[in-house]
Amino acid sequence: MSVVAKYLTKPQLQSGKIGFIYRGQSNADWGLTSTYYRRFNFSKSNDKSHNPTQKQFQDYHKDLISDAKSYHYHKKELNDLELLLELQHYGAATGFVDFSRDFLIALWFASHGNQNTGGKVFLLDTNSIDKFSGLQEGEEIFAKCDKLQFVSNNFKSNNRIFSQKGVFVFGNQTIDDVKTIEILQEDKQPILQEPSNIFSIDEKSLFQDIHGFSMVNDVNHPIYEKTAEEYIEKGNNNYHKSEFEKAIEAYKKAIEINPDSDMAYSNMGSAYAGLKKFEEAIEACKKAIEINPDSDGAHHNIGLAYYNLGKFERAIEAYKKAIEIKPDSYMAYCNMGLAYDKLGELKEAIKAHKKAIEFNSNIDKAYCGMGHAYASLDKLKEAIEAYKKAIEIKPDSDMAYCNMGSAYGKSGKFKEAIEAFKKAIEFNSNIDKAYCGIGLSYDKLGEFKEAIEAFKKAIEFNSNNDNAYYNNMGLVYLKLSGFKEAIEAFKKVIQFNSNSDVAYDGMGLAYLKLGKFKEAMEAYKKAIDLNPALIHSKQQNWHPLETWINNLTDDDKKQQYLHTLKRLKDE
Repeated sequence: MSVVAKYLTKPQLQSGKIGFIYRGQSNADWGLTSTYYRRFNFSKSNDKSHNPTQKQFQDYHKDLISDAKSYHYHKKELNDLELLLELQHYGAATGFVDFSRDFLIALWFASHGNQNTGGKVFLLDTNSIDKFSGLQEGEEIFAKCDKLQFVSNNFKSNNRIFSQKGVFVFGNQTIDDVKTIEILQEDKQPILQEPSNIFSIDEKSLFQDIHGFSMVNDVNHPIYEKTAEEYIEKGNNNYHKSEFEKAIEAYKKAIEINPDSDMAYSNMGSAYAGLKKFEEAIEACKKAIEINPDSDGAHHNIGLAYYNLGKFERAIEAYKKAIEIKPDSYMAYCNMGLAYDKLGELKEAIKAHKKAIEFNSNIDKAYCGMGHAYASLDKLKEAIEAYKKAIEIKPDSDMAYCNMGSAYGKSGKFKEAIEAFKKAIEFNSNIDKAYCGIGLSYDKLGEFKEAIEAFKKAIEFNSNNDNAYYNNMGLVYLKLSGFKEAIEAFKKVIQFNSNSDVAYDGMGLAYLKLGKFKEAMEAYKKAIDLNPALIHSKQQNWHPLETWINNLTDDDKKQQYLHTLKRLKDE
């Protein structure tokens, strides 16, 4: 049995836990009195203690508060009770006795200091004393000081009190009706060590303010050297805050202390990946594997890095290695499914996602991936069901809603598609793909103005997407006879992609409708040069353009235009 467990099983603790608070004192000979009581007796004769009168008690605390305010030591937002607690917190003698709701914290205080003698933990049943309900306007804390008051306000604004789970007993009375647990001198050091190792109860965690920080770093405390594990934990905390450079720095410190820490190398790989430094991520993870070939996490991280580098075959190899080491690694199966999808091996992708779900039925990412693979196979019903399952697991999954919208659109269910895309936007208002999907769906429904507005919104969040946004907007403007606007949209497409035959072709049609035949022919020629297979509907009215060309002076340009027109007409 551990030393701490020995005290946790004491009968005094087992007889009643609800409503009990605890105070640890490192010297078992000390009584349970307030610091005010001890200060009051400081200059008195040592043969016996003297009890202050109610008036002495009240006058002392009034003067203490008044003096603190006169020296501007108080915070304006604090009432008298809160100010007294602050003064107590920083060492002033008051009528408060501080307790903790946590027995382990009291046990730590009983063991900290006075190593040449035993300590003591006091157990007080708060049901036996009055509860302090807060100060009414004009009321003084001292009004009922003849009775003990249990003060358990919300102390979140004071880090030290909050971290110590502190509560207080106040009053001009000794606290007599308590149980005690004696702490043996030889148990003190083991007690200090156990809560620190298991529960992180130590000076650093209990004194969380500038004064406490200074105290644990004063001349009486040896300089503390962090362990590799502590640097890894620091790196992990930085990683989860997306502070990847700081995380890498911490992992490197861990490696300096323990060069054989595969975990530090593997986690450093993840941090490099967070910075999109995938080559460095791979090198770090390879180092982890060199130290520990059975590090499934390192193999998995290498897979992620290769995936992001577009090396999908190598990513799959790494995921398979991770699965070989840890057969129930559902994330490795899920990410392997995504890599198979990128290679177009859709059936393999679905198998991998199903395997991931077999080991973890609540992995929304696997259902999303499976839905994408089904949609690519035109199994739209199965795709929609997979997306619905992902949403069931993660109701705010904007990506699942967005992909489900695309599947509905491919199914010809445009109204359902719009609803799904709108739901995606509800959870992520910056998701440009959802706005584009709404635009395409409105276009199919013949609601062209609404389509234009949706495309504009998509462009607002991603102005560089030439194909999906400007191009589609240009095509819808053509349907609305907004030929000038269509030309401007297609010009934007060409600005981003000078090889877009669709944009040149659409611009040619817009110029044709505006009667700008020369510009139309130049645009059509460029479209055909980019896509020789480009032809138009037989129903297209080429007569005005043909007439314009025939009226041109007979030269090379005219022949060039006639050749282009012939190819457009597929003659």
